[in-house]
Amino acid sequence: MQERTGTTCLESFPRVEGVVVAVGDDELAADPQYLDQRDYFDAEFARYQRYELESWRRSYLTRLVAAGVLSPGPVIDVGVGASGYTVIEAARTGAEAVGCDLSLAGLVKARRFAAAEGVLERTAWVCCSAEKLPFESSAFASALAIAVLEHVPDDHAAIAEMARVLRPEGRAWVTVPHALRRITPLFRPANRRHDRRLGHLRRYEAGELVALGRSVGLNALDVQFTGHGVKVLQLAARPLGERLWWWCERRDLRRSHVRRGSMQLSVLFERAG
Repeated sequence: MQERTGTTCLESFPRVEGVVVAVGDDELAADPQYLDQRDYFDAEFARYQRYELESWRRSYLTRLVAAGVLSPGPVIDVGVGASGYTVIEAARTGAEAVGCDLSLAGLVKARRFAAAEGVLERTAWVCCSAEKLPFESSAFASALAIAVLEHVPDDHAAIAEMARVLRPEGRAWVTVPHALRRITPLFRPANRRHDRRLGHLRRYEAGELVALGRSVGLNALDVQFTGHGVKVLQLAARPLGERLWWWCERRDLRRSHVRRGSMQLSVLFERAG
């Protein structure tokens, strides 16, 4: 990956199978949340055996492209996971892209997928926390944090770091779980179990997330609400084929302006010039 994307400051860190390791075990041990999250997702990512763009990932990529956050780059995905799909697909367009995560095992796997897809030279993979991104200020044209802020001990520090590494007028896409009181009561128990299983520390109202971004110089351009009740039908429909799955997905996305009943919240931000 070209040095002009702000990766020059990574040279002092060790590497494991090509992944930059910018967080130490002592830092992780300082907060049980870090250790628990790494252990959970290391085990989760161990199941990833090949690169695959499942239907939900293809739908998400369409939304990210429409929001203008996958190209021209450089792009950073904070909490990229082991699939690495956002970084890989951004790189496939010719953009330079960086994937960050706490899971070293997941990043090693994502880097292998990038190599197999022929885009490794346009990517970089960095093991670090969201609250301490080891990059120069204003290094990136866009930033992603998909299902990340709810996991980190200090969400203000994490979004402040995203703002710092963004260029003026750069865009950031943030997705979080929506506040429980906005969810249909029938689905609240399942969401609570989901929170406990994944180690979620919080959920968000749209106004709270918008205000959090504004406090660090990120202005909201768009707010989207997804994961309405039709998503439950969609899960049940998966064995019945792609056609019904996409019918459910389109119905959900058409309701992205409807707050009520939404289980997921996404905000597109722009850094102030």
